[in-house]
Amino acid sequence: MKESKRLPDAELRVMQALWRAGGEATRPELDGFLADETDWSATTVLNLLARLESRGFVAREKRGRGYLYRALVTQQSYRQAESRSVLERLFGGSVRQFVAALDGGNALTKEDVRELSVYLDELQKREE
Repeated sequence: MKESKRLPDAELRVMQALWRAGGEATRPELDGFLADETDWSATTVLNLLARLESRGFVAREKRGRGYLYRALVTQQSYRQAESRSVLERLFGGSVRQFVAALDGGNALTKEDVRELSVYLDELQKREE
């Protein structure tokens, strides 16, 4: 993934719409993905796409009278980079402190704890 700062919320929404579209879409197609959550004009979406292109997150290619926008960064790679950043900035890299913060806010259900336990067991087995 291109080394970059955290995406502002509006740009992240556009990227999420692009990822939901399978990684590439025209601006009108993106409007459809964004319609339920925003009331942005076509100009706003185009401006956000231009910012994403200048940051190296999106590429565009001419298609007929418009453009096809393609994600250059996968959702998984962005999530990994953003997760590492949050972990470092807010918790000094401590996963334990992060989970404790979730637990302290009653954010973890019994099912969450069970899923986390199963996942950690799987990770440990892979390392053995």
